[in-house]
Amino acid sequence: MTILSLILLVLLVGLLFRVGLSILRFLIKAGILVLIIYLAYQGVLWIMQYLQSHPL
Repeated sequence: MTILSLILLVLLVGLLFRVGLSILRFLIKAGILVLIIYLAYQGVLWIMQYLQSHPL
């Protein structure tokens, strides 16, 4: 019985590790996407401010 519970415990840990890695990968991709959107927004604000202070 203890061998069976040990095998089940190892399988559970492996499953949690895989799920954790996929969640971590998703969080990293979402963070990079948010960073890109934020930098694009700041870039647009900077360009608008630059064009207002330096008319063509």
